[in-house]
Amino acid sequence: MNLTYPSLLRPNTTETLSSNGQTITIPKVELQLRRWEGADLNNTFGKKPLIDFGGKPIFAELCIYELMLLSGWQARWVEPFAAGAMTPKHLTRWVDAGIAGQQHEPITDPAMLNLMHKIAQANGNTYAGCWDVVGWQGEVVLFAELKRHKKDRIRPTQPRWLEASLQAGLQPANFLLVEWDFTKHSI
Repeated sequence: MNLTYPSLLRPNTTETLSSNGQTITIPKVELQLRRWEGADLNNTFGKKPLIDFGGKPIFAELCIYELMLLSGWQARWVEPFAAGAMTPKHLTRWVDAGIAGQQHEPITDPAMLNLMHKIAQANGNTYAGCWDVVGWQGEVVLFAELKRHKKDRIRPTQPRWLEASLQAGLQPANFLLVEWDFTKHSI
């Protein structure tokens, strides 16, 4: 499948994931992001590191959301934590409060809602393992999973979401691993 990626998130390598004895090669982009040097937020959702994005502190998931928007895509940070199995929060920003204080910005595109529901059904009626950010442009869909270099790893639920997505008709090219770290020097 020849997929067009967001212009600011084009893959520059690949990574192989294993699940149920099957290996799947996924596109991957490696990013260097600027560390937030200002005052910390009171609530960082479990001490998530903060990125400096245009002079504002945001989480890496929201950075990828913003990069998708700047590339002309629609997107949401999909957060199943502290939500019902079939009702994850869709986020577009973070207010300095806990997850319960965040504004749900629902996806309104019927095709996207249908696809995500179909995947969740194939995933045992749960959004557990849904990749961090979903983006779409027309009929093109991209799930992005963020992992900080040498700090994070794929959780067991994430390959299951990938498998359910493939069962629902997506291809490995509809997925993007985003391996990020902080820049070594200030810019």
